[in-house]
Amino acid sequence: MRSPLKVLLITGSLVAASLGASVSAAAATAPPVMDTSGFACSNGVCEVGPGNVGMPFAAGLNVKLGAAVLAGEREAGGEYTMKIISGSLPPGLQLSIPSTEWTITGTPTRAGTYPFTVQITPAPNTNGIPSGPPGTQQLTITIGTGSSDRLAVTGAGFNGHLFRLTVSGFDVNISALYSVSVTSTGKVIIPAQPNNGTFDDGILVLTEHPDDPCGESSCSLTVTDSLGSSATVTLPPPTY
Repeated sequence: MRSPLKVLLITGSLVAASLGASVSAAAATAPPVMDTSGFACSNGVCEVGPGNVGMPFAAGLNVKLGAAVLAGEREAGGEYTMKIISGSLPPGLQLSIPSTEWTITGTPTRAGTYPFTVQITPAPNTNGIPSGPPGTQQLTITIGTGSSDRLAVTGAGFNGHLFRLTVSGFDVNISALYSVSVTSTGKVIIPAQPNNGTFDDGILVLTEHPDDPCGESSCSLTVTDSLGSSATVTLPPPTY
């Protein structure tokens, strides 16, 4: 005769296994979600720009999977595909995967506001079966005529051993020049320089080898670009 304890254990294992399978299946079939942290969003619609007529434009479109952010083809074979299913990009721009991620690139030729919707489809598994349903994201790009810009600065750090200052952020106007100063004094510590980012995806990286800008403590830095935009960021004490 099977003991009640064994019956309870067996039943509990089956229930747990069933619940685990259901949770895994639900997680696997959740649609992908675009990482819009670098954009300006309102009511689910995100502004990727703004850009300007005649000025090179680039914006990477990445996807969130849980807490991680995946870039289109940073892994061999790719993680997902993208296409525009409604609306259109500004003339002169295109959606493609020129290097390691899906990116909107080009040089705009006409001013205006252009709404569009992107569909994100997970790559099939090794058996050719879709690994989940597609997701969508409503986006818009506004193109100005010379000085439209939205500069986002996300972080800064100073390595006291290498005397290396690094400032990071996001700006689709990839031909702009950037300078960095100490907010409280106006002292310029990075003169006008181009974006040092590795990829043409709007990710901003500025580097310089100055003396410690804050004197072993924390201070505020101001980043200003050649289009007239500015943003501040807190520089923490140096690391060694």
